[in-house]
Amino acid sequence: MAKVLVLDPVHDAGLTILREAPGIACVHLPEPTEPDIARHMADADALILRGRRLPDSLFEGASQLRLVSRHGVGCDNLDFALMQKMKVTVAVAADSNYVSVAEHAMALTLAALKRLPDADRAVRDANWRLRDHLGARELLGAKVLVVGFGRIGRAFAARIEAFGAHCLIYDPFLDAKQPLTSNQSAVASLEEGLAQADVVSLHLPNTEQSVNLLDATRLEQMREGSILVNTARGGIVNESALLESLDRRRPALYATDVLATEPPLPGDPLLRRPDVIFTPHSAAMTDAAARRMSERAAQNAVDFLSGGLSADMIAFQPRAEGA
Repeated sequence: MAKVLVLDPVHDAGLTILREAPGIACVHLPEPTEPDIARHMADADALILRGRRLPDSLFEGASQLRLVSRHGVGCDNLDFALMQKMKVTVAVAADSNYVSVAEHAMALTLAALKRLPDADRAVRDANWRLRDHLGARELLGAKVLVVGFGRIGRAFAARIEAFGAHCLIYDPFLDAKQPLTSNQSAVASLEEGLAQADVVSLHLPNTEQSVNLLDATRLEQMREGSILVNTARGGIVNESALLESLDRRRPALYATDVLATEPPLPGDPLLRRPDVIFTPHSAAMTDAAARRMSERAAQNAVDFLSGGLSADMIAFQPRAEGA
C-alpha cells in the first residue's frame, strides 16, 4: 500500500481521487504542525504540496519519498538539488490554472488602465468630480509586452488581442517555428520590448535567471506612464528599485498578485503607495482552478505510483547515477 501525504487545505475532488484509487492510502493534514508532517513523511511515498516551503530536515527524514506532486505550477518552494540527491520526481498541475491566472492578469491590466481603485475611492469619498480627470485609458491600439509565452502567457495574449491591443512577445525559449497571430510580434530582447510597451505583463517562473529580472536599469527602460502587471512571482521585480521607478512613472502603476515577501510585512513601503494595486497571490484560486489543481495533483500521484505519469506534468526528473 503506497502512502500519499496531502498538506494544507485542498479541494475534496482531489482527495476523492486518492481515496478511491486502489493500493493507495491517503493521509490529509489540512492544518499540519511540523511534528505531524515529520511523522507522516517518514513513510510517505508521495507528497502533495501547495505553496508551503518545507525545511530540508523534513525531506531528509522521508526515506521512502519518490514524488512531490505540486498543487500548482511554480516550483520555487522546492530545492531541485535536494530532489536529485533523494531521487525524487517533481510533478506539476501544468494544465490546471493557466486560464484563471490569465484572466486575473487581464483583470489587473484593466483595473490599472481604468484606474478602478481610484474611482472606487472617489465614490466612497464623495469625490464624484474625479471622473473629469481620472486619466483612464483604453487597450485598443495599445502595445502590450508579454514576458514569458508559456500556457499562461499565450492565454493572456489571446485575451489582450480581443481588446484590440498588439502583443509584443519576449521569451528566450520561444520556438522560432511557433506561429504567431497577425496581432503578435516577437522582440529580440527584453529591453526592446520595454521601450515600446504601454503595458508589461510578467508570465515566467522565478528561477536564478529571472530573479530581479526587472532591476533598476530595466525599469528605467520602461516607457513613462506605462503599467507593469505581475502574476508570476514577486522576486522577478526588484521592489526596492521599483519604489524609485514609480516616482519617475516608469512604470506609472504596478498591479501585482505577488510580492517578494508574502504576506507583506506591515511596514512594507509598497503598501503605502497609491500607484500600486494588490491582490493576495490569488490569481490561481478561482473555484474551478482550485478543483482542477487538486484533481491534477492527485491524479499525478496516482499515475506516478502506477507507472503512468505523463511527461507533460514532470517539472523535475532525477538523473540516473553516472548520467
